[in-house]
Amino acid sequence: MRILFIVNMEDLGFEEPLGVMYLSKICKEKNHQVYVSENNYNRIEKMINEEKPDLLALSILTPNFPYLLDTVNNVKQRYDIPVIMGGPHATFFPEIIKENSINYLIVGEGEKAWAEFLDKISSRETATPVMNVVSKANKNPLRPLISNLDEISFPDRELFRGYEQFYASDVRSVIASRGCPYMCSYCFNYQYQQMYKGLGAKLRVRSVSNIIEECLELKERYHAKMIHFFDDIFPFDDEWIEDFADKYKMKIGLPFITNTSFNVCSEHYVRNLSRAGCKTLLIGVETGNETLREKILFRKISNKKMIEKAHLIHKYNIKIYTQNLIGIPCGSLKHDIETLRLNIDLKADFSGAYFCQPYPQTAIEQIAKDAGLLEEKFVLSRSFYYSTPLKLDNKKEIERLHFFFPLVVNFPILINFLDIIFKIPPFIFKILGNILHGYKIRTVVLRYDMSLNMFIKNLILFFKRKVNRTFHSDITVK
Repeated sequence: MRILFIVNMEDLGFEEPLGVMYLSKICKEKNHQVYVSENNYNRIEKMINEEKPDLLALSILTPNFPYLLDTVNNVKQRYDIPVIMGGPHATFFPEIIKENSINYLIVGEGEKAWAEFLDKISSRETATPVMNVVSKANKNPLRPLISNLDEISFPDRELFRGYEQFYASDVRSVIASRGCPYMCSYCFNYQYQQMYKGLGAKLRVRSVSNIIEECLELKERYHAKMIHFFDDIFPFDDEWIEDFADKYKMKIGLPFITNTSFNVCSEHYVRNLSRAGCKTLLIGVETGNETLREKILFRKISNKKMIEKAHLIHKYNIKIYTQNLIGIPCGSLKHDIETLRLNIDLKADFSGAYFCQPYPQTAIEQIAKDAGLLEEKFVLSRSFYYSTPLKLDNKKEIERLHFFFPLVVNFPILINFLDIIFKIPPFIFKILGNILHGYKIRTVVLRYDMSLNMFIKNLILFFKRKVNRTFHSDITVK
């Protein structure tokens, strides 16, 4: 078979689309031919005419579903090619199978379902049920989660040979674990855990030796100079992290960045992250108001504990990149300024402030509706970078805060002039914020021995991303 993957690359930076790469590797192991295209109709049509694919495959996030669906609808008007969709949107909204242009969905963890589906469709046995696969006729049950992640082959990096932003990058992405121990109200993780209840552990971690083998390939074959561990929370088991630090430092020795939570940042954990070569931790602060954090966002940790953990992280020379939500249901501009002040107290090296998005079927959506902050049919922003559909008091000021938030955190003296800053036109802070963020790419995010040429490429890539430009597009949620 000939399979064409379509990827919405315009919102990606150096983060490799690992999900598609994992599936591509399975295709090649089964001797299928694989191609990839960005979400551009002219490019897709050209590849269809040249390569004659038998199947179109797409991984879908909720914010980009309408745009990819438009592309697929246009393709299907001219070409009779089966379409299969996977990813979070297909998992949580399987009713999209009713769309005329969609033939199949893969729901949940996809590797084993994809392998079996390929066997069936290539031998024309598509009527035979496949677990995790939804068709027009059948919604099949979920299979258990993969308990041993070492069984999964490494991602197919060669798929993106024609895309320099991934293939020629010094920074490579790796996933060390799957799952998250938390159930935040603004995330789909709670629904995912409920779906898979009784079907496997919610948090699974690859063996250290398996991760080292992949990182060694990235270092030697692809000349990686930095690793981005793309986990929800980087593994924090005491024995595992110590083993990882020993082997990664000895055999890989590349700097890396990853995600974690203040809750798991024991001194043993942070010390071993530092010893292994961690340069920056991306950490969700979300809000500076403890009541909002616990009652609305379903996260429990005190501001005092966060500040203690931040001091510990800095003690081991690791930078902190915080992620924050503003415009939270039942919150206020005053609460968002508390968040700003907490980030200053944390001495965050860079802070992003993002608009709270009430994604459909999350707890935060129901909280917002119960508070009368959402219409029954509301408009969802394509990204948390742009706006929020919530009906908020002081919404204009909250939107302005989004732009100058990182500037004030990095220049705390500005906290004394907020009344004046709120009156300054926001485009000024858009410009200053992008300059600051571009600088922080080098000093906080990509802390490795980077050539001038690669630095310029990374800056260009940063400013080319739509999320880093003035761009707005909405999705109507029914």
